[in-house]
Amino acid sequence: MFTNFERFGRTLGHLQRNTYKFRTLYKRKKPTFSGRYLNFLSSHPLSQKRGVIFGMIDRVFFLSHPRFHQRNIISVIDILLNNDYPLDFIFKTINLRLKSLFYNQTMKQNNVNSNDTRDEMKPWITLPYIPQISDKFMNIFNDVNIRLSFYSLNKLNKYIKVHKDVIPTNSKRDVVYQITCKDCDATYVGQTGRRLQTRILEHKNHINRNTTTQSVITEHRLEHNHEFDWLNVRVLDTERFLSKRLISEMIYVKLQKNSLNCQSDTEYLNNAFMEIINNL
Repeated sequence: MFTNFERFGRTLGHLQRNTYKFRTLYKRKKPTFSGRYLNFLSSHPLSQKRGVIFGMIDRVFFLSHPRFHQRNIISVIDILLNNDYPLDFIFKTINLRLKSLFYNQTMKQNNVNSNDTRDEMKPWITLPYIPQISDKFMNIFNDVNIRLSFYSLNKLNKYIKVHKDVIPTNSKRDVVYQITCKDCDATYVGQTGRRLQTRILEHKNHINRNTTTQSVITEHRLEHNHEFDWLNVRVLDTERFLSKRLISEMIYVKLQKNSLNCQSDTEYLNNAFMEIINNL
C-alpha cells in the first residue's frame, strides 16, 4: 500500500514522461505524418506560403523545449524543401519571424505598450486570388490604409466530393415546391420548412377534412373533378432561411403560367422585381 508521498512521486514521474514526449514535437512524428504542406508552386498568394512557415516556427518555439529548437528548425527546413520552398525564401521568412517573436517577447518583459502603426486597426478586404493580377492591388490598398487578403478559387471541394446518399425528394426540408394538375396545366407553388412528404399529404388529405380552411388545390379538385400528380412534386428551390424562402416562393408563383395561388401570396413582392421576372 503506497503512501500519499509515493503516489505523488509516481504521478509526477508520469507527467514528466508525457511532457517530455509532447515537447519533442517534430522529433516524434505520427505514423500518418505525410510531410505535405502547401506547395510553393501552387497557385496561392505568397502571404499564405509565408504564413505556413510562420506557423511551423511558432510551433517549434511555443510547443517544444529549448533543447530541441535547433533540431526542430532543421526538420522544418527539410519539410519545406520537400514542398519546393526556395532556400533563400525559407531563411528570409524564418529570420523575419524570429525577429518578430523576440521583439514581442522583449516588449512583454519590459511591459511596454507599443504605439506602432502596425498595431493600428485597419479595415480588411478579401478578394479572390488570381496569379500576376491580384498582387498588383497590394500597393493600391496600402496607399489608402486598407489591408488586403486573398482566398483561392481552386479548392479541393471542386475535385473531392463527399459521397453521401442522395436525400429522396419527399424527405427534403426547407424547400419551395410545385404541384402539377394531371388533367390541365394548372400548378401550385408552396414552401415548407418541414419534410416535403408531410406537407404534400396535408394538401392531398385536405379534401377529406371537415374544416372551413380554404385550399385552392381542394377547390380545383372539387370544381373541375381533376387530380394532382402527388408522386412527382418538383422541388424548385432549397433555402433554410424562412424570409429568403418566402421571397423565392413569390418569385416562382409569378413565373407560373396557370397559377392556382392566391394574389395574396405575392403581395409582399417588391415591384422592382416585376420587370426582371417578366423578362425571364
